[in-house]
Amino acid sequence: MSLSKIIAIANQKGGVGKTTTAINLSSALGILEQKVLLIDADPQANATSGLGVISKNVEVSIVNLFQVDLSADQCIVETHSPNLKLIPGSIKLSEIEINVENPNLNRLKTAVDSIKNQFDFIIIDCAPSLGYITLNSFVAADAVIIPVQCEFFALDGLRKLLSTIKSIKKSFNKDLNIEGILMTMFDERLSHNNHVVKELKKHFKDLIFKTIIRRNVSLSEASSYGTSVFDYKVSSVGSTNYLNLCREIMKNQTLVKQKPLGKKIPQIMKETEEAVLLDPLTKERNLDNFKPFAFKDQNFEMLRGCTKNEIITNLGLVYNDLHSDIWMYRISNKLSLFKKNYLYIYFYKNKVKHLKLRRLKLS
Repeated sequence: MSLSKIIAIANQKGGVGKTTTAINLSSALGILEQKVLLIDADPQANATSGLGVISKNVEVSIVNLFQVDLSADQCIVETHSPNLKLIPGSIKLSEIEINVENPNLNRLKTAVDSIKNQFDFIIIDCAPSLGYITLNSFVAADAVIIPVQCEFFALDGLRKLLSTIKSIKKSFNKDLNIEGILMTMFDERLSHNNHVVKELKKHFKDLIFKTIIRRNVSLSEASSYGTSVFDYKVSSVGSTNYLNLCREIMKNQTLVKQKPLGKKIPQIMKETEEAVLLDPLTKERNLDNFKPFAFKDQNFEMLRGCTKNEIITNLGLVYNDLHSDIWMYRISNKLSLFKKNYLYIYFYKNKVKHLKLRRLKLS
């Protein structure tokens, strides 16, 4: 068996075809006799239901990996697709994202490393955010596929995502690369679709997959029936597109390491003014030591004027969007979802402008 590869499928913009790609790429790899594991890291668990697995009917999920009460091997379930297994998603991931008290970006990596040699490919379907779970996925992955819808807002947020990936690569996972940017929902009859494709190829060149996923009703219909497009309508355009993508990725596996698809990231990032938010302040960073402020820590004014880097060092990453200027931390020791204290941190030009304490009580 060839060396296994872990690929995260991510874009903080929703509705771009992440889950559709996760389901059908995984199925296509299985059809071509690769041993595949799909990890559903999205609280919506659409990849799970899209493969016909009902979350409430299974006793294990990705949540167990973050609670560290089961091994990854114990969380794997079978699917009806050949050579494809699944670690189901769960809505309880949202609670982990909100209630994380000891942020550890290596948690998913540690779990997945124990089983990676059982598979040729491990595909991680990420949530449409850049929160704690998605950052865990980036640290665990060897590469990232970025689905981008062929419409005028396609570039919106793409540079932020690339900046985050670059930061993770620099601070936590030096082997992380861009597998490719995948153009989805393409309709050649629409002039603006063709324009977006042209612009993406112009700006990102070698990072663009040759395969383009065309708009195809069979792709959405297949998911609603809890199956891949290959089981639903193997003769469809969507089926052909994802088989071509699968072959392209398998071909990339044979390329020498000196020529990764992500080699142009430094050139791309020169064109953006996004700050690198995860640069380490020291040579070694132990994320196990990061924790939110306890409620007893009352002197939050000490944070005023701190940079985002310094906030991360003191408070951890928790579940903030790294590129937002409003961050929120839970500072109550209570585990109840209905009664919490929150610290809101407002940034201006990358420094803390002011802070606000709020007590939320839901009934």
